[in-house]
Amino acid sequence: MASEYPSRMPLEQIESTVGSIKKMLLAGAVFAAVGYLLVGAAIFFELTAFHPLLESYFTQFPNTSLAGGSGGTRGAAVNGALAAIHKWPSTLLWLKLGGVAHILVGIFLALAGIVRALSIMPHRLGYEMERAQE
Repeated sequence: MASEYPSRMPLEQIESTVGSIKKMLLAGAVFAAVGYLLVGAAIFFELTAFHPLLESYFTQFPNTSLAGGSGGTRGAAVNGALAAIHKWPSTLLWLKLGGVAHILVGIFLALAGIVRALSIMPHRLGYEMERAQE
């Protein structure tokens, strides 16, 4: 009976693997942080810029819908206000979707780092099963 444990990986290989795991977790944390910043920016801009813009539009032009329909002809002020309003949803959507995508990539990188960490641990169960067959 030489050893109860399976053979171990060399120390240099374990240290390099642990270093790459740290890099993966750091990259995952950076992606998740950027994602949270993008989503937070979307919420901030929605509350501070988009909603006040809508409110001022509806108070200035109560007889005109957001689609631009009204009973008569529109002036340049209505068209300018509508153009400003219509550009915001795509910007907010980009910020939200980009943020969610960054968060998901961060989670994926963190999970890949965890799986990689588990892969360098000795597989005692497999060793015990081999031993039971002897």
